[in-house]
Amino acid sequence: MTQRAHERELAGRGDAGRRSSELREFLGMALVASGLCLAVVRPELRDAMVHTLATRAVELAR
Repeated sequence: MTQRAHERELAGRGDAGRRSSELREFLGMALVASGLCLAVVRPELRDAMVHTLATRAVELAR
């Protein structure tokens, strides 16, 4: 494989990886933003979630 072909192949892989990571970052930010909106709009849901997570953590620790 020539150096030029090798560089093109690596450039294509890097671009595909970048698009994938950008999509993951966007989905993560959307998830965090929606969670924060829910916490502001419905604070009782936050309290219920904390209670549920704490209960499961105690059950797993047994």
